Amino acid sequence: MSPTIYKNNVSPPARAVMMVAEILGIKYNSFEINPLLREQDTPDMIKKNPMRTIPFMDDNGYCLGDSHAIMLYLFDKYGKPEHSYLYPMDKRKRATINQRLFFDCGVLFPRLRSVMAPTYGGKLTEISRSMKINIEDGYRMLEAYLSDTLYLADNVITLADFSVITTMSTLHGIHPIDSNKYPKLMKWFSNVSEQEICKKINKTGAEEHVASLKKFMETNKLNQNKKSKI
Repeated sequence: MSPTIYKNNVSPPARAVMMVAEILGIKYNSFEINPLLREQDTPDMIKKNPMRTIPFMDDNGYCLGDSHAIMLYLFDKYGKPEHSYLYPMDKRKRATINQRLFFDCGVLFPRLRSVMAPTYGGKLTEISRSMKINIEDGYRMLEAYLSDTLYLADNVITLADFSVITTMSTLHGIHPIDSNKYPKLMKWFSNVSEQEICKKINKTGAEEHVASLKKFMETNKLNQNKKSKI
């Protein structure tokens, strides 16, 4: 039986999993979750994924959360020799890819989440100075990672690039990359964004995510202005 991926196309991590699944030719069952309606908080969903995040996967009773873990699992189970460039056998290359995945999970995405949570919670009206500083710091690290290779972990695209591009697509939309300060990062962003798989799966969802955040910020500002006049 095919695995089921619980997702939402606007979610950056979900799009990363969707792109990898598409490349690997996996026919999966898709189950749409709306996180704003807390559809991931039902008892059945919490049992499958205690983190209550999307995406998560149910592969015939084997449940797994976190997009990075899911991507690695799918590669290990469904990857063929022609997919080896995504996660090569060389131990150092794999270690570098792992580090970039952990960077996305532990450093970069939390900086996006720090914007998302108060925005969707009705509190944030614009990105704060401290948020911008943290995002810029993420850009600085990515620029350094790209000092010796065309892509984040190698001179060919890997799982790390597909993971990070989804986070970066939203970050760039709300706080654009300065190509003068981060020329390598801007070149990488353009190159990965032009991949057919990114145009097919990542582009629309990223645009919707950016538009949603900006719209919520506008609404939050209007609501706060109304309250201040009462």
